[in-house]
Amino acid sequence: MRLRLDLNREFSNRELFFKFVELPTRELVQFLRDSFPHVSLDLENEDSGLSGIDRLGSGERSLQEELMESIALLRLSEEEERIAEYIVYNLDDSGRLLVEKREICEKFSISRERLEELLEAIKSIGPEGLFEGCVFGFGEGASYVRPDLVIKDDLSVQVREITIYFGGFDKKQEKIFLYLSELAQRRKEIMISLGNMIVRKNVDFLLGRTAYPNKIKLVDVAEELELHVSTVSRAVSAKYVKTPVGTFPMRIFFGRNVEAKFLLPLLCKLLQGNPSSTDEELRRSLKEHGVELSRRTVNKYRNLIGGILGEERTISER
Repeated sequence: MRLRLDLNREFSNRELFFKFVELPTRELVQFLRDSFPHVSLDLENEDSGLSGIDRLGSGERSLQEELMESIALLRLSEEEERIAEYIVYNLDDSGRLLVEKREICEKFSISRERLEELLEAIKSIGPEGLFEGCVFGFGEGASYVRPDLVIKDDLSVQVREITIYFGGFDKKQEKIFLYLSELAQRRKEIMISLGNMIVRKNVDFLLGRTAYPNKIKLVDVAEELELHVSTVSRAVSAKYVKTPVGTFPMRIFFGRNVEAKFLLPLLCKLLQGNPSSTDEELRRSLKEHGVELSRRTVNKYRNLIGGILGEERTISER
């Protein structure tokens, strides 16, 4: 930013920049209206789907679905799985347990110590904040969202813009207006760049040819945009993108590893179909489904899932 000024407020220029980068559009507009009442603001609602409310795509599931899929990895006994299922379906959307632990112990005739061990096991495969009432991104509250970014059918990218109007302020207010306008333009540039990166990396996914998106490493984004990794993380943390195949949280396109909820069920299905597949054959099969992993990583997950499938076969043969 070339323009700098002393805002004489509780936040610094740096903090204000982070507000523009991190907040979804509507929250940002509300923040600006509360903080700069002398500045006129508006949202540009072009014919792009940016003005509407969209239902999340299949990449976003309920907390119960997320947990039930992962419970198989815990290698629980039949009784423990039954208790775990009861626990999972007695959680609210924020991960808070809706029944007393005492009730669970009485219902299944288990000790408090054994229950705590089971809760810790479920917590180990769940999202951050599980059992603490601070899980986000699941349930009805997250089912409908306003996208900040749109990738159209022709794979062009549009961002929801904020228009800042100048109303004949004094010199100090004029400087603030110019600074806010520059921040809004920088935000737009960052969002457009992120959208174009999603397109470059995920053409097959966006055209419906594969079921799973490819991840873009945050360090690669930071290098290309000349930003800090933490700034990039802020930019994708709470926003949604509307695509030809659905509306998704932006975060599913960015990060280090493929989402476990995409990988594990697919790999499990491939191993059940052909347990003797080599790691390289599995790697190629995963790639055909849009999941690109190294052979070494495939082997790591194969050993984990293969052990579980082996135990299942042993039990069924008895």
